[in-house]
Amino acid sequence: MGEAYAVNKWFLFPSRKTFLIDEKGMLVHIFDEVNLHSHPDDILKFFDHK
Repeated sequence: MGEAYAVNKWFLFPSRKTFLIDEKGMLVHIFDEVNLHSHPDDILKFFDHK
């Protein structure tokens, strides 16, 4: 799965990314940078601006 989403970084260890997928299964956004302290707020801001 990591190869399919191009997240494998080092010896099959995935990088941190978040993929937002809608109810139809369509990819709507990729968060390439994940800050563990602000990530929940970052996701909520995405939906507020949509």
